[in-house]
Amino acid sequence: VEIVEAHRTDGVVVSSSRIRNLLEGGEVALAAQLLGRPYSVHGVVVKGHGRGKKLGFPTANIDSAAEILPADGVYAGEIILDGNPLPAMINIGSNPTFGNMSRSLEACILDFDENLYGKELEATFLERIRPEIKFRGPEELVAQIKRDQAVIEEYFKDREKNSAD
Repeated sequence: VEIVEAHRTDGVVVSSSRIRNLLEGGEVALAAQLLGRPYSVHGVVVKGHGRGKKLGFPTANIDSAAEILPADGVYAGEIILDGNPLPAMINIGSNPTFGNMSRSLEACILDFDENLYGKELEATFLERIRPEIKFRGPEELVAQIKRDQAVIEEYFKDREKNSAD
């Protein structure tokens, strides 16, 4: 038997339970620091309710068998399609504005409009933007999604700028 010291990152012990707790709390950026890479899940694109497209934000509904999904909310992330990372707004939750009960993972890939049904995708979580919110109606939801999209687009601009420096 060989005793191994606990691995630490910035003085914090890295453990699977710590990472799981961070993900369940939506702290995906901190979880990524401890993992050494962003957290991601895989799944197949399935048919959803079609609301995203009607609202002007088509989404890929990803059926993931992941044991752990981050906390409900909106995330800046990437969708890996055929090995290519595409910037995306990712939502996890039950869509309470529409009275859904089941939890889902859906991604709106920025500047992208192709049929992805049946495709295997990887959703990578980079930064939580906000928790899930129940809105009074679709108009209020669309206004918030537009704000979320602006925040996420800025996130990717800053990320690109920082990687170029």
